[in-house]
Amino acid sequence: MDKQILLEERRLHNLIFRRLQRMSGSRGGRGYRLQGMIIAYLCERPDERICQKDLEAEFFVRGSTMAEALNQLEAAGYIERRTSDDDRRLKIVRPTLKATEAYAGMEDHIRTMEESLTRGVDPRDLAVYFEVVDKICNNLEAE
Repeated sequence: MDKQILLEERRLHNLIFRRLQRMSGSRGGRGYRLQGMIIAYLCERPDERICQKDLEAEFFVRGSTMAEALNQLEAAGYIERRTSDDDRRLKIVRPTLKATEAYAGMEDHIRTMEESLTRGVDPRDLAVYFEVVDKICNNLEAE
């Protein structure tokens, strides 16, 4: 096989985030990418009880990485953390009005990007793509 998964994944990742940066006019690096994804995730699930561990699992990052991103988002006024009523050890993460307003601006970019990514791709091919990605992820998680 001439192509390698690691190189192709890196290429795809870079192309996607460069396009998103151009669309949004931002110059944010990796931390900003994660923060944007956290805001989108929280705003798309306004009625769910989401804690830091949920976000770590969703974005496949370590606790320290997530804690740093959440600290920055909280300091900037995009999220608030409250202690769970049923388990004092858990901090529930909620988007603020500022995050909701920022997400409203990001939503169009995300939708446009998804349309751009899937343009000309047969839905059956897309299903195969997701099936293969799931298998690769499962292989990595099993080790």
